Amino acid sequence: MLKQGSSGVRPGLLALALFGLAGASAAEGADKQIDLTVVSGETSYKLEFLNSECADRPDEKGCIEADHGNSPVLKWELDRASKADWMLTRLQFSPDGDHWGEPGHPLQDCTMEAFALETEDRDTGIASTAMVTANGRKLQIRDRNEAPCSTHYRLYAMPRAGGPEIDSDPVIDNRGGGNP
Repeated sequence: MLKQGSSGVRPGLLALALFGLAGASAAEGADKQIDLTVVSGETSYKLEFLNSECADRPDEKGCIEADHGNSPVLKWELDRASKADWMLTRLQFSPDGDHWGEPGHPLQDCTMEAFALETEDRDTGIASTAMVTANGRKLQIRDRNEAPCSTHYRLYAMPRAGGPEIDSDPVIDNRGGGNP
């Protein structure tokens, strides 16, 4: 399903899944990184995922697995071709993928807890605990992975020379077994 973004750019819907597995793996606790690029469409630009962090679904771009007991830092980084002209600006969550910071559509408790969001984030959806680093090339947030939760989010970027933001519209499906 595609939804018109607030920036006027039609974002793509991608899946980012965080699955809790029955046993711990050697990579337990390892941070997860998804690479991004900016692609040009006929009339606009959009953010696009380049890789998957899901061993069993390597073609599902943007997918991340968080093992049971794992509390990874989720990281996104612009690729070499994009980082000179673009910078990541923010991360926004939605309770359902249709309402983005709209009154009467607060974030779920599980989203607030998983990402240690501030009280005011519940209504705006803006992730105050997300950090933009490396002069806008990277964005990161810790996922506590405490309980099952389905959360939609958008990443935003803007041209370094100024101009309108572009976005992406993936889904986080945090079905992790949580941290014991």
